[in-house]
This record gives sequence, C-alpha cells and structure tokens, in this order.
Amino acid sequence: MNLESLLNLILALLILSAVAVLLLRELIKRWRIGLRLAAGDESLLTDGSVSMKTVTDGPPGSSIVNQVPAVLIVDESSEIN
Repeated sequence: MNLESLLNLILALLILSAVAVLLLRELIKRWRIGLRLAAGDESLLTDGSVSMKTVTDGPPGSSIVNQVPAVLIVDESSEIN
C-alpha cells in the first residue's frame, strides 16, 4: 500500500466519520425535541434553537395561515416582579 492510497483511505474515513457524527447529532436532537414535546415542555416556546414550521394543533375553530409568525403572549398581571 503506497502513501497516496493510505492518504485517500484516511481522508475517506475522516469524511465518513464527519457525516456519521452529523447524522447522529441530528437524530439525537430530533429525539430530544420529541421527548420535550411529549412532556409538554413550555421552554420550547422560547428556545432559540427550535423553530416551528407548521402548527397542526390548536383550539377549536383555528385555521392554518401561511407566513404568519406565532407570538408568545405573556400575561403581565401574573408575573412576579
């Protein structure tokens, strides 16, 4: 095995490892978000690393409207100063 083929093998392994790490990271992230959704974690509303593309669950009479951002409404009378 000459030096060139050894370098090619090392580079291929590095690239495959990087892709595997990225895929594993994405799978774990989606799994954790699923757990947080199932638990009803309210911190998802203010988490900057999570964005909601489509809201599919809402109160009766709600409808899906494209390109309208959801805004968290905070009841200021119930906040503790």
